[in-house]
Amino acid sequence: MDRNSIRQQMREQRMQLSSQQQLLSARKLAQLLLKQSWFQRANNIAMYLANDGEIDPRVFADIAHHRGKQCFLPSMHPAKSGHLWFGDYDGIKTTNKFGIEEPDSKRNQMLNPKQVDIVLLPLVAFDQQGGRLGMGGGYYDRTFEFLQTSGLQKPRLIGLAHHFQQVEKLPIESWDVPLSAIITDEKVITAAS
Repeated sequence: MDRNSIRQQMREQRMQLSSQQQLLSARKLAQLLLKQSWFQRANNIAMYLANDGEIDPRVFADIAHHRGKQCFLPSMHPAKSGHLWFGDYDGIKTTNKFGIEEPDSKRNQMLNPKQVDIVLLPLVAFDQQGGRLGMGGGYYDRTFEFLQTSGLQKPRLIGLAHHFQQVEKLPIESWDVPLSAIITDEKVITAAS
């Protein structure tokens, strides 16, 4: 299947989950995330507000915050088209052009992507090799393309998904930035090094 067909099929499957199923998945996801060694070392963790049936990192965010971690959300960068930067998870929000809440960059202190230790990003589909299929906007790939050329090991990109979003093999493009790992409500998959 091509990327658009995979994207459509997985989004439909996600949307069929009940709110109870979503909450159970979010709790299982949080348990797996909290066991990761990188979580213990991280100070600044970026994540997202679940939308369109995405697995929800909110349960994890609440626990991480109580354990002294700084949590951030992505916001579309006003000066760098197609790029993200990050604002306080609990900060003042605005609604972006996609109808998704994000930190208001005029009323929050914003972080450069290189200041984040871990980025938990949503997936529409993934494969065992760490291939990631997003919504198609390319925001995460453009924002973190520096990881492919700079030799920097930070931030670590961790994809989050429901277990059923795994496919055998994704068609990968040259601009796709690989993930360090993928964590679902059932397992941890170590991907790119």
